[in-house]
Amino acid sequence: MDNQYDFKSLDRSKRKQKIIDTAIDLFHKKGYRATTLDDVSKRLGISKAALYHYVSSKENLLSNIYIQALENFFRDTYEISELDLSPDEKVKLIIRSHIKNIITKNLPMFAVFFSEENQLHESDFQKIREEKKKYNKIIEKIIEEGISKGLFRKADPKLQSYAIIGMCNWIYKWYNPDYSSYSTEEISDHFIDLLEKGYLKSNRQEDLVNLAVSVGASKKSKHEIKKQIYHKLKNQCRNLIKLIDEFENISKQ
Repeated sequence: MDNQYDFKSLDRSKRKQKIIDTAIDLFHKKGYRATTLDDVSKRLGISKAALYHYVSSKENLLSNIYIQALENFFRDTYEISELDLSPDEKVKLIIRSHIKNIITKNLPMFAVFFSEENQLHESDFQKIREEKKKYNKIIEKIIEEGISKGLFRKADPKLQSYAIIGMCNWIYKWYNPDYSSYSTEEISDHFIDLLEKGYLKSNRQEDLVNLAVSVGASKKSKHEIKKQIYHKLKNQCRNLIKLIDEFENISKQ
């Protein structure tokens, strides 16, 4: 009875969102196939006939969930892509937004999104695939720009975008905010660090360059820093050779 009162007390514009939220919860817990519109209407405390004023079928309800999920995907990411920032900064922001504001903020929705796609009508399925391609393309273009500016190493931009999106999306499978020992900030930091540095231990020269950048050489390019390190090492080698020569002369005396 409380559910019925809650639903009827809502503005008409908010009732459909309540229906979608209820369906997301049921699809997530029971699975799409096992859930019926009767389950949705009972949870809301309304008749099935009343439910048909807002959705035409269970498939139509699922389609609405996918449309809303894609809107969440695009909203922040598109805005970030239009910012006056370097490509590497855009990628960082997109990863943080994707993890914190999209996936982990709406885990049940994206659990449904990634697991029930084959339940869509063929026309809706193809439409969703095209929208996902558009999303990938936004990140792909940022990577292309980063490569052209020498910020990213040369690699297939499409594969890079798939890797980044896939890594972020898969969080829905293992992340539980109630039990996880990691915060979304820690996950974001780790993913960004992994993408920027890889998983192999860097060599000594790279360590020196990265150290120099981190302690205040941000206004200089890595190329300039490498040149400075090269000249410093060269001078040290010259001094070492000079000391060896002096030691040899002393030994001969």
